[in-house]
Amino acid sequence: MQTVADLMITNLVTLKESDSLAKAKALMAEKNIRNLPVVDDEGACVGMLTQREYLKHAFYLVSQFGTQQLSKKEEQTPVRNAMNKDLLSIEPSLSLKAAAEFFIENKYGSLPVVENGKLVGILSPIDFVKLAHSML
Repeated sequence: MQTVADLMITNLVTLKESDSLAKAKALMAEKNIRNLPVVDDEGACVGMLTQREYLKHAFYLVSQFGTQQLSKKEEQTPVRNAMNKDLLSIEPSLSLKAAAEFFIENKYGSLPVVENGKLVGILSPIDFVKLAHSML
């Protein structure tokens, strides 16, 4: 049986809660990713900043301070203000079939993979697309 550990991405790009939205925006653009796990000093996943949540907060900043102040406000705003703290996570031992069913039934862009309280990987629907592509 194939498990999440067989497919998950382990070369992770992460943020700290105190990192700025500007840093998050730059990482998303530079690495071409839409989901950034937020970890604490012990490596536990405490949140996820998605492109959607970033944009939602950026629109809020524009509505409050105007477009001219957006860059400055992104530098001053910590990721904790915009990240999703209500996370579902999966374990590396979960079967790929169960993980695939979860993505089919829910509209998640990615799931943090946690083992013994620490973030060890991330799994997204695109990982399943890559798997299917390799099997063609």
